[in-house]
Amino acid sequence: MRAARAEASSSSDWVLLQVNESGQHCAPLAEQRQSDRLFLACGSAGVWEFALGAVTPRFVRSYAFAGGVVGFVTESDGRLWVKLQVLEARPFSTGRAQTAAVFPDVAPTAPPFSDTPPLNVPTVAGATLAPVASAPSPLGRVVRTTVPGELVISLGTSNGVVRGDHIEFAPETTSDGGSEDAELSREVIAVGVVTNVIAKSARVRVGLNESVAAGAIAAPTRAPTTSSLSAPPRVSGLWELELLARPFAVLDELGGGALLSGSVGYRFTDLHLQAVVDPLGFAAVQSKRSVAVASAALIASYDSQYFEMGLGLGAQTVNETGFLLQPGTGIAAVQLIRLGARDGLNLSARTSVALFHSQFQFGGMVVSGQIPVTRGYWLLLNGGGGNVGYGYGEFGLRVLLAGNGLAGSKYLTVTAGGVGVFRSGDCDEFSSCTERSSYGGPMAGVGGEWRF
Repeated sequence: MRAARAEASSSSDWVLLQVNESGQHCAPLAEQRQSDRLFLACGSAGVWEFALGAVTPRFVRSYAFAGGVVGFVTESDGRLWVKLQVLEARPFSTGRAQTAAVFPDVAPTAPPFSDTPPLNVPTVAGATLAPVASAPSPLGRVVRTTVPGELVISLGTSNGVVRGDHIEFAPETTSDGGSEDAELSREVIAVGVVTNVIAKSARVRVGLNESVAAGAIAAPTRAPTTSSLSAPPRVSGLWELELLARPFAVLDELGGGALLSGSVGYRFTDLHLQAVVDPLGFAAVQSKRSVAVASAALIASYDSQYFEMGLGLGAQTVNETGFLLQPGTGIAAVQLIRLGARDGLNLSARTSVALFHSQFQFGGMVVSGQIPVTRGYWLLLNGGGGNVGYGYGEFGLRVLLAGNGLAGSKYLTVTAGGVGVFRSGDCDEFSSCTERSSYGGPMAGVGGEWRF
């Protein structure tokens, strides 16, 4: 019993050592916990707010009331009230005609204002109820960007900001300052989370592809963060360059080859223009003829955050042909579609139809799936093939090496899988057919992506 009392006494020592903004000490009379906040009723020192989560709660701010705070009352809807003990002086008069006892605390029925005390709450003489006041959220500014995706703001612990708080950002305004209409129409650019804080400033991390300029307004908020793994914002106004090489070894033969792909394009507000070479491949062995495959196209597509669809025109090899038809090249019409965010969860496909010897035939298809794992990491599942003369399947990992998805960002892609390239034999009506060539084996890929 003595040990329990000693432990309770030592656990409350930290309260007695604290002082508020006015230099007052707290004699705790009651407490109320709300999520990661602790409110203490401190009598004449008002209500003290503490932030939980550390070994010892940290003092945030105090609230002053017209009376001593002795307790708390919570309504069914969650609204918090404080009990105030008020010392009053009232005129007192006596007269011979007055024989009955009169209680001065008996008052008319309270008007239906927002500060009406909750029902069924016992009260005592000299005690009143008042809602807990909340201080207006302080406004700060974005001072600078430290690294891509992290901002420094002009709010710190002196403004009640703690690690883990959410901060919303809005564009800097130069008119209607402080007006109600301006506040209601203010656009929220992003909501980030505080990762580190000192007295006068804090570091805030925003989500992938989110951009906040220096000078933007910063304010604490209870809104959830806008960072998203599955659907980050679409980026625009930048160039993209992608290159990927997949060398492979030929099984059952002494030889090897490579499957190459690349693209360069520019993303406008709602338009994506790109030049694509996919695939550019070859295989060579010691005692047989080599095989080459290629496909290239210019593609224009409508591009939004969750959807992309476009058409293109190009040329490709047609290595898989019918009887008495020699392999060659043809004009290709390309279709492109993407479902999902470019840097989030998505599934995309690109198909082609080739015009070859005055006939349309299937050219090829490439299907890619992307699954976000954590910030800056994605799993890849890719596969494709067709009459262009190849077929492959792979899984891989895409990693954000630098940047936050905007201009200046760099990505690394590594893959592993298998590939095969082939070419039909040549036949004519005067000579025998040459043998069909087909080579394949395991492959490993490495590539990069640059945005500028």
